[in-house]
Amino acid sequence: MKLVVAVILTLTTALFAQSPGLTHTSPGALLPGRTQALTVHGANLLGATNLWTGFGAKALSAAATNASAAKFQVSVPATVPVGIHAARVASANGVSSPVLLMVDDLPSVADAGTNTRATSAQPLAWPVAVDGAAAALGFKFYRVTVKAGARLAIEAVAKRLGSKLDPVLRLLDLKGRELAFSDDESGLGGDCRLAHTFAVAGDYLIEVRDINFGGGSDYRFRLRVGDFPLVSLPFPAAVKAGATATFAFVGPQVDQLKSVTATVPPDAARLALSAKFPGGKSSAFAAALVSDTAEFVDAEPNDSAETATPFTLPAGLNGRFLKPKDRDFWKFDAKKGQRVLFTAQTRSLGSASEVMLQLRDPKGTAIASSSPNDAGEGSVTNTIPADGTYFLVVDELIRRGGPQHAYRIEAARLTPGFTLDTEVDKVEAAPGGSFTVKLNVARRDFPGPITLAVFGLDGVTLADDAIKEKATSGTLKVTLPESAVPGSLSCFRILGKAQIGDGEVQSIARTTSALKKLFPAMPFPPRELDGSIALGVKAKP
Repeated sequence: MKLVVAVILTLTTALFAQSPGLTHTSPGALLPGRTQALTVHGANLLGATNLWTGFGAKALSAAATNASAAKFQVSVPATVPVGIHAARVASANGVSSPVLLMVDDLPSVADAGTNTRATSAQPLAWPVAVDGAAAALGFKFYRVTVKAGARLAIEAVAKRLGSKLDPVLRLLDLKGRELAFSDDESGLGGDCRLAHTFAVAGDYLIEVRDINFGGGSDYRFRLRVGDFPLVSLPFPAAVKAGATATFAFVGPQVDQLKSVTATVPPDAARLALSAKFPGGKSSAFAAALVSDTAEFVDAEPNDSAETATPFTLPAGLNGRFLKPKDRDFWKFDAKKGQRVLFTAQTRSLGSASEVMLQLRDPKGTAIASSSPNDAGEGSVTNTIPADGTYFLVVDELIRRGGPQHAYRIEAARLTPGFTLDTEVDKVEAAPGGSFTVKLNVARRDFPGPITLAVFGLDGVTLADDAIKEKATSGTLKVTLPESAVPGSLSCFRILGKAQIGDGEVQSIARTTSALKKLFPAMPFPPRELDGSIALGVKAKP
């Protein structure tokens, strides 16, 4: 009997000591400027009392008496734009990986669960958003009432939240006739949306399903129904860290939107932006990248070498294809022997475009071109053969153009350096204890040692904080102070530094591979999480 009791106690202790894990939240979004309840769902949540969000929300109270759910009262700043953000929880047993949720100006309702037939469609008083999950081998139906001349925007947010759902939307009349359809809109990462203006007042149906008729708790979605514009990304698509910029918007329906001016917050990896039509009740959302280089915007007309937009390396190049067959010329000065790299960003930003890049010499002769078979979004590199003014020509792959077509090019001078990455997104240790992070190194014409540093953690001690000469990996050891508080949660980054030539080169360790494992359904994991590692302080055994 004593042996049985001992085994039970051991198993119970082991289960209790497991780190918290998250699957989703309810509601699927929080309203800006409000204090509201947020329930996080998952496993091992008993005792979870610390909530972290990527949008500065404050947890006022916590009730975590259930292993599969913890409830928080959360205050959200009124200044937070509509958009997709991350959250984590921590307890004395460790810290969770992130879960994605929205800040939304649409009120939330839960899916009825019984709305799997058109005859039992869930009525919606729009503007509203529904948090639900797809029905396996079936459909979800929602009923809306509209006036003649009303415009209705419908958006399924699923893959962008890490869901397995590959959504399909249909708008139907009550006789089942299809008025609009959407599947895999370009730039939405597998999600879809549509907008329709009704000629006749009455009731209509919204149908949601998975493209392969999958369903269940892993096939969650947030169905947004309102009067919001269809925005894909801001323009320019990036802003330099610490700068203030004015943004227009790119997307299928953006013609009435006013420009927005915003300043990048300190240490931000992206700048969330939202927009609504004049007099509108609901917002679209987008995000600008935050870069460490100057950002240039194409000056139309720039469709020839004579009218090329000038820039200096390194830089971000922001352009638009305003009409079909539009072409952009950029020009820069370079010296013989310099190595240059141009990397396109389109789908990862939300753009409908795919681009072709061509590098031309001062005489206009092509010396390098990207390939449509590139694994990424297109790139071109070359060693400059002689001093002079060179041209980068940017074309849309199949010569499309219009309000939803834009791009950004990272223009870099390739010099000796290195990059770091790790396969972990979180670590745990007790007060006075340690954790390790293995770092992989990709070197570029630099064999020397790399010094490691951590920022975002106070009072820690580092060991093995140098990667040896020519090494392709290293393991950093971090020891917490005895004053670390069990149940607390911090986010930090690892910085590599090396003396190369007359200057110091720095590189933040990326966590891309860890994020791809966490969000396998997302073609482009959340950029703002890349490089951020969470520390959960555990109780001492």
